[in-house]
Amino acid sequence: MSDEGIGAEETTLIHAAITGDSGAVKGALVLEDVNASDTDGWTALHIASRNGNAEIVHLLLSHPTIDVNVKNRWKSTPLMIAAGSGNLDIVDLLLKHPRIQVDAQAEYYGRTALIEAALKGHLPVAKTLVAHGANVNATDKTGRNSALVEAIKNHHVNVATYILRSGLVDFSSHDLRLQALIWAGNRGGDVLRAELDAAISNFFRRRQRAAS
Repeated sequence: MSDEGIGAEETTLIHAAITGDSGAVKGALVLEDVNASDTDGWTALHIASRNGNAEIVHLLLSHPTIDVNVKNRWKSTPLMIAAGSGNLDIVDLLLKHPRIQVDAQAEYYGRTALIEAALKGHLPVAKTLVAHGANVNATDKTGRNSALVEAIKNHHVNVATYILRSGLVDFSSHDLRLQALIWAGNRGGDVLRAELDAAISNFFRRRQRAAS
């Protein structure tokens, strides 16, 4: 999410999150709205999640009125930002919150946290999200870009291979199947193309067995 930037009109809490001052965060939480945002919709939780500050994220998540799924101007949640930044420890903390929405979509592009992780090549984050139930078949607003397609498009063979071997990819959509095949043909290399062909064959083989 490189096109996103922190706006103006900082609260004391937001400033403390930017500077990484956990003591100031504790003090500000007594007086200020934990979900207050700047002019671009960035909350302290967004900022701490992007910066990888686990101590501050923990403090914010401990607040009873925290909105863990709050969206900024670009409609991105803290989980999406942490996933796209590769901050695994922050992703772990956010996923433990009882109100987390792992498959929330950013309204700007329509990406989920898993798509963000796949696009940036953050394999440990992708594995953690899938382990917590993230939908590997979710797509962005175009309906053509899933986590698998984004991993292939951006040359992240390890992420694409992991998703393919998970056995969770639904290849019944002709458009998504075609997108994966086209991008694998252009950028995937022989090994990834072989993995994709095998995964597609296995999917339809399982489907045929289930129908018989």
